Amino acid sequence: MTSDQRLDQLEPLVSQTLAVADRHTAQLKQIYGVLSQHSDTLQFILREMVEVKQGIGELKQDVGDLKQGMGALQESTNVRLDVVDANVSGLGTNLGGLDTKLDRILGLLDASK
Repeated sequence: MTSDQRLDQLEPLVSQTLAVADRHTAQLKQIYGVLSQHSDTLQFILREMVEVKQGIGELKQDVGDLKQGMGALQESTNVRLDVVDANVSGLGTNLGGLDTKLDRILGLLDASK
């Protein structure tokens, strides 16, 4: 077999091998492009998750502050209601005394007739 004949045999094999290598290179470029897009998407999602977690932390803090404020408001309201109850009781006592005095006045007016 001459060298030209050997080259004629090797040339189609080399050509096929290079075609397969080119096809694999193109596929790898596509895969890299998809991975790059997914990487960007994943980084975006991770950044958004960090922001969401920070927002949730702030909301938890706000809810805690609201709970404390509501507790203080409830205590203050209870104290004020106790004061109002005491004042109403005092008014009841005063009205009872006023009724007694009015009864005396009416009794004196009836007696003077």
